[in-house]
Amino acid sequence: MRKLWIAVAAAAVAALAVAGIASAVNTYEVHIASGSPTKPKGSLTAPVPSKLNFGYRVGDSDNLRPSVVTRYFIAAEGLKSFPKSRPTCTFTQATQSPAYARACRAAIVGSGRIDNEAGAPNDRAQKLPCSVDLTLINISNGPGVTKKRGGMAIRIDTEDDTDRCPIQIHDALAAPFFDVKIEGIPTSELRFTVPDSLAHPSGLDNAVRVVVSTVNKVTGKVKIKGQNRTVGYYSAVGRKGAKRTVRVTFVAETGQRSTATTTYPK
Repeated sequence: MRKLWIAVAAAAVAALAVAGIASAVNTYEVHIASGSPTKPKGSLTAPVPSKLNFGYRVGDSDNLRPSVVTRYFIAAEGLKSFPKSRPTCTFTQATQSPAYARACRAAIVGSGRIDNEAGAPNDRAQKLPCSVDLTLINISNGPGVTKKRGGMAIRIDTEDDTDRCPIQIHDALAAPFFDVKIEGIPTSELRFTVPDSLAHPSGLDNAVRVVVSTVNKVTGKVKIKGQNRTVGYYSAVGRKGAKRTVRVTFVAETGQRSTATTTYPK
């Protein structure tokens, strides 16, 4: 009987441990959202060139390394992309390693940084820091990218600095734009899937913790209703109220789907 009770107790402890692991979920926050100019709403016929500063944080409810996020949907209310206003390069040129092609330099529209934590898949308490640089490149093609809506190559690179990241990464992913509405306002939403080479480099789980990025206010000409107009790569075409809503949807490898929002100006 005593052995039976010990076995039952051990099973209960194991069940509680598994339940504790299962209860840990990712947490999300859009902690940076700003742009310029902030006052003009803009319109579809008179877009206002805009800059977007943007960032989000990923955490874990039990302070473990977050689960890997494999899909993202990112949009700012009333900001439309005009990729035809800027030079482009091909997705293949943007993915060249260890450095993207010279042809892509004129197509750069922004930059940023990602702070990651990597570790063994079976040990989410392990948190190996890895900080990488972002380069946002206007591309003419790539998975999911259409001529009508365009998209970005999100280029990810490490420096030769093992203090920032213990592994070398030089890769890019394609992020096409999609037409959506936020608060009823036409908006461009950037959508992308993280490839396995970035989600699991060297067999590790790589969890994004902090992303900070900027889409620059770079301009060019496009035709709107038959007239040449100066627009930005991102341009304001309207908003519902005094502030813009910024929305990010995250899909974790576990299947968890969550949306975080904020507004600007603060």
